[in-house]
Amino acid sequence: MKITDDCINCMACIEECESNAIFEAGSEYSINGQTYPPLSMDHTFIVPELCNNCKTCVEACAVDAIVEN
Repeated sequence: MKITDDCINCMACIEECESNAIFEAGSEYSINGQTYPPLSMDHTFIVPELCNNCKTCVEACAVDAIVEN
Protein backbone atom coordinates (compact mmCIF):
# COMPACT_ATOMS: atom_id res chain seq x y z
CA MET A 1 0.00 0.00 0.00
CA LYS A 2 1.16 3.52 -0.75
CA ILE A 3 -0.15 6.97 0.08
CA THR A 4 -0.13 9.31 -2.91
CA ASP A 5 0.46 13.05 -3.11
CA ASP A 6 -3.33 13.49 -2.99
CA CYS A 7 -3.14 12.94 0.79
CA ILE A 8 -4.57 15.82 2.86
CA ASN A 9 -2.90 14.64 6.11
CA CYS A 10 -6.16 14.06 7.95
CA MET A 11 -4.49 11.04 9.61
CA ALA A 12 -7.68 8.95 9.66
CA CYS A 13 -5.66 6.07 8.23
CA ILE A 14 -3.22 6.15 11.15
CA GLU A 15 -6.04 5.60 13.62
CA GLU A 16 -7.44 2.67 11.60
CA CYS A 17 -4.17 0.83 10.88
CA GLU A 18 -4.14 -2.42 12.85
CA SER A 19 -0.47 -2.99 12.01
CA ASN A 20 0.75 0.44 13.16
CA ALA A 21 2.39 0.79 9.75
CA ILE A 22 1.27 4.36 8.99
CA PHE A 23 3.09 7.41 10.29
CA GLU A 24 2.61 11.17 10.29
CA ALA A 25 4.67 13.16 7.79
CA GLY A 26 8.17 13.80 9.07
CA SER A 27 8.02 11.09 11.75
CA GLU A 28 10.81 8.61 12.31
CA TYR A 29 9.77 4.97 12.64
CA SER A 30 11.30 1.83 14.15
CA ILE A 31 11.57 -1.76 13.00
CA ASN A 32 13.06 -4.34 15.36
CA GLY A 33 14.58 -1.63 17.53
CA GLN A 34 16.27 0.23 14.66
CA THR A 35 15.10 3.76 13.93
CA TYR A 36 14.72 5.01 10.35
CA PRO A 37 14.19 8.48 8.87
CA PRO A 38 10.75 9.51 7.59
CA LEU A 39 9.71 8.16 4.19
CA SER A 40 7.91 11.46 3.52
CA MET A 41 8.17 14.95 4.90
CA ASP A 42 5.06 16.07 2.98
CA HIS A 43 2.31 13.60 3.81
CA THR A 44 1.39 10.60 5.90
CA PHE A 45 3.27 7.48 4.81
CA ILE A 46 3.04 3.68 5.03
CA VAL A 47 6.09 1.60 5.96
CA PRO A 48 5.92 -1.38 3.58
CA GLU A 49 7.78 -3.71 5.98
CA LEU A 50 5.09 -3.19 8.63
CA CYS A 51 2.01 -3.22 6.38
CA ASN A 52 -0.05 -6.43 6.15
CA ASN A 53 -2.12 -5.18 3.16
CA CYS A 54 -5.41 -5.40 5.07
CA LYS A 55 -6.67 -2.29 3.20
CA THR A 56 -8.39 -0.83 6.27
CA CYS A 57 -6.58 2.40 5.50
CA VAL A 58 -8.09 2.52 2.00
CA GLU A 59 -11.58 2.46 3.51
CA ALA A 60 -10.65 5.18 6.03
CA CYS A 61 -9.15 7.56 3.45
CA ALA A 62 -11.48 10.46 2.70
CA VAL A 63 -9.76 11.42 -0.54
CA ASP A 64 -8.84 8.01 -2.04
CA ALA A 65 -5.14 8.76 -1.66
CA ILE A 66 -4.11 5.20 -0.74
CA VAL A 67 -3.35 2.76 -3.54
CA GLU A 68 -1.76 -0.66 -3.93
CA ASN A 69 1.89 -0.66 -4.99
